[in-house]
Amino acid sequence: MKIMAETMIDPYLNKAWKDACRILFGQEIGELADYSDWLAEMVDAPMAKKSSISGKEVIHSRAEYAEKSRSISLDEIDITKKFEPLNINEIKDIDSIVEAISDRILYTGNIVLGNSKEIQKSSNINDSFYVDNTTLSGNSKYMAFCTLARMDTYGFGGNAFSQCDFCIKCHELTRVKRSFELWMSQDCSDCYYSHGLKNSTNCFFSFNLDNARYTIGNLVLLPDKYKELKTKLVSEMMEELKSKKRLPSLPEIVNECTNGTLLPENKTNASVARATDNVKINEEFAKTFEIIFKKKPTRQIDEYASWLSRHVRGFERCKSAASGKEVFLAKYGNYCDLPKNRLLTLDEAKGIGQTLKLTADEVSDISFKNASKKIGKIAFFNTDIQDGQNANNLECTIMIDAFNCYRSVCSVYSKFCAYSFWPRSSQHIFGGDTVFDSGFCINSYNSVNLQRCVEMDGCNTCSDSYFCHNCENLTNSMFCFNTKNKRYAIGNAELGMDGYAKIKSGIMEQLCQELEKSGTTKYDIFGLGR
Repeated sequence: MKIMAETMIDPYLNKAWKDACRILFGQEIGELADYSDWLAEMVDAPMAKKSSISGKEVIHSRAEYAEKSRSISLDEIDITKKFEPLNINEIKDIDSIVEAISDRILYTGNIVLGNSKEIQKSSNINDSFYVDNTTLSGNSKYMAFCTLARMDTYGFGGNAFSQCDFCIKCHELTRVKRSFELWMSQDCSDCYYSHGLKNSTNCFFSFNLDNARYTIGNLVLLPDKYKELKTKLVSEMMEELKSKKRLPSLPEIVNECTNGTLLPENKTNASVARATDNVKINEEFAKTFEIIFKKKPTRQIDEYASWLSRHVRGFERCKSAASGKEVFLAKYGNYCDLPKNRLLTLDEAKGIGQTLKLTADEVSDISFKNASKKIGKIAFFNTDIQDGQNANNLECTIMIDAFNCYRSVCSVYSKFCAYSFWPRSSQHIFGGDTVFDSGFCINSYNSVNLQRCVEMDGCNTCSDSYFCHNCENLTNSMFCFNTKNKRYAIGNAELGMDGYAKIKSGIMEQLCQELEKSGTTKYDIFGLGR
């Protein structure tokens, strides 16, 4: 994450930082501004541009918008502004529409919604207080240098966490309290430099454990002994942090490990084969395509992969250190920062967490400086989460009650989704990224309650609409920006049903021809202003 132009840290947020440090480290370590570079190191970068209206700084939560596109701050939008309808006789194709509405194509940043106050250099924030350099987060307070956070307090330098309190430099957490450098864990408290924990508390340098208490190096200690060693480790950490203004991340420490890169075969559980069938995915994609374009696709879904995945956080293919089996490393939440020679499947991780641990002698003289020489034999990383009932999900990772999904990440309460990231409570989402409560959509992003839509970004409660940005309550509309409550509209101006239908027919035909020829399209919602 690149820090925006230097700004004054809110004094209440600075106090919250000091409070968090006292709770986690037993002492204050200085001003928040002194540690901003370190806190920002591993968080998804927002994009800063200048408003085309006023020249003020505009923060976007995603960097996909074309370099030459024009930006506007949310508070500069005139939702009541009237636009002249397009001359339908001059509209021949998408190029002519884009040219005709070029002055209306403005991508919105500085999006702060609901009951929010004291928000700086942030976007896509709702119902939050005292937030700085943070994106895609809501219902939180005292947050700095974070992204993808929900219902959190006192969070600093974190990515992808929910319902957490007093967490610094943590990644992919749920319901966690008072932790530092904790990765991919749930329902934990007071954990440091650990990964893959569940329902655990008071853990340090521990990996892939459930229901753990007072562990260092996966070894259970008496509470007094644990407290003694924790106090020593934290003291050593604070000495380095104060002098260097940063500490190494958990992956950095593990990358220095000199032992344990090969796992004994008998230390892991064999993963269970699960039957999958891609035929159903292809059938449902073809159904969705035909509903939207009124034509059957001429290709199988994988032949549209570049089109469907160009703005979607997918995954990287890697190999298990235990078995060589394929594992998927999600491109969000810092999964891709994990050491690629130390990855495991979900089943394998459960096995080694139960069996591998440091000896009492190895733990007795552990220090922050020598930890990398000690923990190599236990420091392995699971890359998957599965909860609830899941079935027929092929080449997917991180699933909660997901069915018939394909090449997707974070499918939650959803079915028939492919090449997608975080479809939630949705079905028939293809090429989507962060689409909730929606159905039968292709290439839509950061949106809620869409039906039968294509190339939508930051939209809410729209149906049968295409190539729209920051719009609400649209029906049968195309190429609309920063508007609401429109029907049969193109470029924010309503044309009436007949005029709209005439243009839509030609646009749909053009898109189908492009897809038939190359498997992709010339335009997408992020590049109309290029």
